[in-house]
Amino acid sequence: MTVVNTVRIGADTIDITKPCDVVTALKKMQLKLGTGGVRETVRIDGEEVTFMRANDRRLAALIARYEAECARATGGATRTRFAKRIRWT
Repeated sequence: MTVVNTVRIGADTIDITKPCDVVTALKKMQLKLGTGGVRETVRIDGEEVTFMRANDRRLAALIARYEAECARATGGATRTRFAKRIRWT
């Protein structure tokens, strides 16, 4: 069985091993949905997910996941926790 690493999101065909490209395509889709676009179907290896306005939270979670992967891949990991120091004199 051959696994294909390309997926079609909207009008773009992207490689899912490049998370930064996936983020860009998903954000384009989110803008389209937010501005009243109809619906979009994403097919990956036989699985099919249809995003509509009602699925915006799922799409936002998917974007966050790929943004984190993109940050790890490019070495620009963002800090999610910050420590505060208090000094007593």
